[in-house]
Amino acid sequence: MRSKLFLSLLLALAPAAGAQELSGLWDATVTVNGLTIPFHMEFSGSGANIKGAFFNGDEKVPSTGGRFGNGSLVLNFDHYATKLEASLKDGALTGTYGREGREYAFSAKPAAASPTASANAPNIAGDWELAVKSPKGELAWRFIVRQSGAQVSAAILRVDGDTGTLTGSYRDGKFVLSHFSGARPALLEVTPQPDGTLEVLQNGRNQLIAPAPPKRAPKGCPDPPIHSCTPA
Repeated sequence: MRSKLFLSLLLALAPAAGAQELSGLWDATVTVNGLTIPFHMEFSGSGANIKGAFFNGDEKVPSTGGRFGNGSLVLNFDHYATKLEASLKDGALTGTYGREGREYAFSAKPAAASPTASANAPNIAGDWELAVKSPKGELAWRFIVRQSGAQVSAAILRVDGDTGTLTGSYRDGKFVLSHFSGARPALLEVTPQPDGTLEVLQNGRNQLIAPAPPKRAPKGCPDPPIHSCTPA
């Protein structure tokens, strides 16, 4: 009788244990063309009710279905026609995200406290123009930056849409910002220059310059506007 009761308790606790393994905020990355893009994910639920969510600034981008069992995670994101498939081992997830023919290497671990950002971050908040020569005839992109101390959120606005909200902080002389909400992974390294300009390295290869000091954003301005986007 006792052994049956013990077995029943184990079976009842198993789904809860599985949920506990994933529930909460995770530090994740995808690798795109050799470039590692960091971002946050949130997991909740268990079994056939497991859910995952990317973030676009403060906005959650949730999965539309999935399952988790025996250390194997599958999440569907039907609005992007993509899937996350990963295995949980030693407290970390590894796998792939995307769709057939376009998959990114994926990894994640439970979120840790963020490294201390530099306290003496320069002020780059405002509305900048990035000089470009795009195939669509653009000569400038709008670069909107909001800042609180060393923490920054930003977006690049182009004629065909925007990058989504990139977030990050100031360390070692530059701001490092990233974005991944299930589509269009992006990484920006923003280095303020002594003459007031900004050097912006986009995705590790595209060097951009913001040639003039911006109009400073007034206090209380909302975060950069975000529009819908599709997978890269």
